[in-house]
Amino acid sequence: MRKLLVAGLLATSVASVVNAQEVLRVEKISVATDVKEEEAKGKVAEATQEEIKITRQIDIGEILSNLFPEINHIRKGGTANDIVIRGFGRDNINVLLDGARIYGACPNRMDPAIFHMSTRQVAEVKILEGPFDVENQGSLAAVVNVISKDPTEGVGGNLYFTGGSFNYLHGGFDVNVGNDTVKVLAGYTKQYSKPYESGEGKKFTEYPQDKSAYKESEKDHTAFNIDNAWLKVVYTPDTDQTLKLNYAFDEAKDVLYPYLMMDAIYDRTHRINGEYYIKSLDLKITGYWNFVRHDMQDRWRMSSNMSLEPELGYAMRTLAKTKTYGAKIEKGFKIGDVNVKAGIDGYLRNWKADNVILMMMKMDNRGMIPDVDITDIGVFVKGSKKINNIVISAGLRYDHTESDASKGALGTSNQGLYDKYYGAGNYSLSETDNYVSGNIVARYKFDNRSSAYIGFGHTVRVPDPEERYIALAKPMTNPDWVGNPNLDPVQNNEVDAGVEYYWGVFGLKANVFYSDLTDYIYLTKIKALDNSKDAMSYQNIDAHIYGWDFTVIGMVSDTVSVELGAACQRGKKDSGNYEDSDMAEIPPLKARLAVKYDDGVKFGQIETIYSARQHNVDSDLNEYPTKSYYVVNVKGGVNMGDRAFVGIGVDNLFDKNYYTYLSYSRNPFHTGTKVPEPGRFIYMNVNYKF
Repeated sequence: MRKLLVAGLLATSVASVVNAQEVLRVEKISVATDVKEEEAKGKVAEATQEEIKITRQIDIGEILSNLFPEINHIRKGGTANDIVIRGFGRDNINVLLDGARIYGACPNRMDPAIFHMSTRQVAEVKILEGPFDVENQGSLAAVVNVISKDPTEGVGGNLYFTGGSFNYLHGGFDVNVGNDTVKVLAGYTKQYSKPYESGEGKKFTEYPQDKSAYKESEKDHTAFNIDNAWLKVVYTPDTDQTLKLNYAFDEAKDVLYPYLMMDAIYDRTHRINGEYYIKSLDLKITGYWNFVRHDMQDRWRMSSNMSLEPELGYAMRTLAKTKTYGAKIEKGFKIGDVNVKAGIDGYLRNWKADNVILMMMKMDNRGMIPDVDITDIGVFVKGSKKINNIVISAGLRYDHTESDASKGALGTSNQGLYDKYYGAGNYSLSETDNYVSGNIVARYKFDNRSSAYIGFGHTVRVPDPEERYIALAKPMTNPDWVGNPNLDPVQNNEVDAGVEYYWGVFGLKANVFYSDLTDYIYLTKIKALDNSKDAMSYQNIDAHIYGWDFTVIGMVSDTVSVELGAACQRGKKDSGNYEDSDMAEIPPLKARLAVKYDDGVKFGQIETIYSARQHNVDSDLNEYPTKSYYVVNVKGGVNMGDRAFVGIGVDNLFDKNYYTYLSYSRNPFHTGTKVPEPGRFIYMNVNYKF
């Protein structure tokens, strides 16, 4: 029994949902997998299913960061936490929603991709670390696929509610109706909170200073107010065909970001996904469209008092929008005893952002992101073959990508920025990139459960619209922000190795990696050609990132288990315009230890999370060391029959005042406000299934 329990623990990883009957599973997938999902091996559990039913349920980014030591979150405010995996962030990670690309509209990533699906809507999160994904363009260091729930047969639904410290409320419902032909799932949630307090008893709105400080009247302003609604239909006319259609809408209002100099008035998102699958042909056709509109202003900050047009209520504003649509055709088949999957996919990403600054002088920065289109079409093939105890898998992908910015979209203030910093005729606002990605992995199986692998992957990522084309003129001596149209795509050549081993009632999963980066896109400071002004921009550098992670899980008894995990990574620059060779935003050692009790009815957990001091910082970007921290979280819950669940939890039990390493913006022209983690947070979750 204990061996089976450990195998189960290490075979499935779970991440969140307050639901006595349903859980959000998280699978962290090893690089060495067979093509067919039902034959895939190397999946690893990092948590039990009961563990996450009683989290605070605020956002997926924070949940993943708490579960996996190699994943860290960027704390910008009370929600919308972006993620960093193995020291890679931003577009170096592909984040998909139901397999579809989606991009936030904010140039400062107030609305990262992972923020655009409610925790209540999610059924599963799949994480593949390293450059081993050929099915999607640009998965430089990892791919994260957030998968929504499917409707089921029958009539029923769920009511759920979470309440906690700092007036945090999260409630909603979903309703399911279906038979063997048509199934429908609809749901709605509301999330609301006031600013949380840190361990020293200060609201997070009290930390920004000077002109970015919040007005005294706004320090108790709503921290976030979010509505999510969704509808999913599954049509199965026979046992061979399945059609899925999914629509989702979310609106985040009054979202405060003390990490930055402005806050989100609103962020509205529409998502449509479609999928058609023919089982007998192993053929899948998918299509998607999504649209994000984002408005950020400084109307709640002291800086708004400096506006040249006070009747508007703000001194800085950015109105941004992005849309993405694409399609994919993929087919599985066999050539002899080799499992193969091949496909073709394409997408269009459009991004436009207009900015205005009304301080000291009026800066018309229309076209801050100058109506940029990125169009990609790619083909891929991957296969796997078993030879005795060894599984060999490999993949290959070719992409053709076009990037185009509209100079006509630029406002009067930023019209000449590219000429000012690069010289007329020394750049192009249209680029075409053609490139190949691929990988090969070998896994040796000791037995049905234990194995070891080694793999090599090569992946390429095209510069995003901000990196190549952002144009933001700043007043007076404040540095401008200008993209680098001459950037080359990033290339990652990475070697990964690991072992997954089981003995008795214990299991171990360990991985090491070394990533050699060519033309890595990195922040830099440049001067105008006439030396009249500075600007923040981007450069291509060579660099490397390396690290390790491990997880050990064991059963102490039939009801008590112990889990220990840790991860560490280090990044160094090898070329470029720098004085400090340390790379920025590389998190330090982080470890997690959890003791859990689960008898099928009652669940309890004591969890400790430790992060080491980070002193390997990039002084070129004004980084400074972050202290170590150690926090304790306590959780418990009970299934009350087959329909109801009640859970309580206390995060940061000892009310520590601490910061994660990624708690402040590092580019050299921001205020550097550090946003602390929440102090003691008490909450209760209630779920009823009808």
